Amino acid sequence: MKTWKNVARPGYFGKRRDEKVAELNAKYGRGDWRLTWVIDYEDQQRSLDFIQACIDFYEKSYLRYLEFKPAELDYICSFGECIDNSTTNIESGTDYTAQESWATHIQDIAIRNVLRLLGRKFKGPKNSLLIIRSTDSNGFRFGPGNVPFYDPSLITQPSMAPRWANKGSVEDFWQSNKWIQVFE
Repeated sequence: MKTWKNVARPGYFGKRRDEKVAELNAKYGRGDWRLTWVIDYEDQQRSLDFIQACIDFYEKSYLRYLEFKPAELDYICSFGECIDNSTTNIESGTDYTAQESWATHIQDIAIRNVLRLLGRKFKGPKNSLLIIRSTDSNGFRFGPGNVPFYDPSLITQPSMAPRWANKGSVEDFWQSNKWIQVFE
């Protein structure tokens, strides 16, 4: 009986996402591999697909980070919208699968979903954007490399956090627990 088997922790793809996917297709065959996020929980491995990992890990971390930070929530809501790497990110709304840009963007979608969960929304001018990206952006502190992961004990070691991300952050989890699985 064929099952999915963990074969490698690939780490950060970044701008090379499409190139990495092409390499994996060439190596394993299209449809015969997948990315999954794996946690060891109560002596069992749990494997989640992209959407479920976004909801269970990104959103949960952002929710726990923001739910008791009214000043941070007010700051976020003072903008008209949030983006990661392009104004086209807005078109993704709350759909994690709507990845129209050169790099996967999750934090903007997670924040939109968390605002909804907290009964909040953007109230600023539509052209006023919270940019959750580089150190010189107005939303840098809300980036996944800065927001703590809700349960650091679930982060697979050794850490595969990119150099720009803090250990114990959402990004640390995302890269450290990401696995390539093949169907065998």
